[in-house]
Amino acid sequence: MCIVTELVSIGCQARSNYLAEDSKRLLLTDPDVILDRLTRLENQVVQLQNDNRKLTQENQQQTLTIKAMETSLADVHKQQSTPKYGSTYTIWGRTSCPVNNDTEEVYSGYAAGGLFSEKGSSPDILCATQNPVFGKTSGSVYGHLYGAEFDDNFFASHGNGEDIPCAVCQRHSTISSLMIPGTTTCYPGWHKDYHGYLGTAQAGQGISGSEYICIDINPEFLVAGEVNTNAGRLIGAVFAKCGILKCPPYHDNYPVTCVVCSK
Repeated sequence: MCIVTELVSIGCQARSNYLAEDSKRLLLTDPDVILDRLTRLENQVVQLQNDNRKLTQENQQQTLTIKAMETSLADVHKQQSTPKYGSTYTIWGRTSCPVNNDTEEVYSGYAAGGLFSEKGSSPDILCATQNPVFGKTSGSVYGHLYGAEFDDNFFASHGNGEDIPCAVCQRHSTISSLMIPGTTTCYPGWHKDYHGYLGTAQAGQGISGSEYICIDINPEFLVAGEVNTNAGRLIGAVFAKCGILKCPPYHDNYPVTCVVCSK
């Protein structure tokens, strides 16, 4: 009896498994089931595509951010490596500064100073701006500012009476600029800005004295400045005088050269 019961139980279980498998086969071939699975797969694909698009956009944004940071770091490095100093000098007899990547023109102007015959005039020779700005229109007169002109043809043929231009220049990679009289070359480690001949106000003029300036070897003239008025600061060449000035190396009555150097 027990054996029969067990056989019946086994048979029932087998029938139940057969019906389950048959049910699965029915579900797998059911169009509604297939459509539902396809729909879910399509939704998953769409979601994956959206996720991929989002990740791509985030990656592009991160790439742009990295590039911006690299550019910013490069600018910082450039600023750190670029000196925060510079030096300035005046080039006399030229309307503009030498053209190179390290030199910037601050302004161009007119050589100016006191009247050659006016006693007590300042010895300074200035590079007056072409764009003056005035405040007051009157006051007590203690000095005058006149234009400067060449007093002979030494610096250039037909230069007598020509008005003298000037320009103020800045060297970005240097810390010092100086004018060296008596030579046309700079010492080791210094860079030449320009060279020429030493100039000053003519000896015997009424002014108490005059500073020395370095006139460029190829001077230019101001437009419409060729009229010889003798009504301003008159500039001529400087000559060496032996005695206390050691000769040689200097030579008596030789015009003195000059050079402007930066470092």
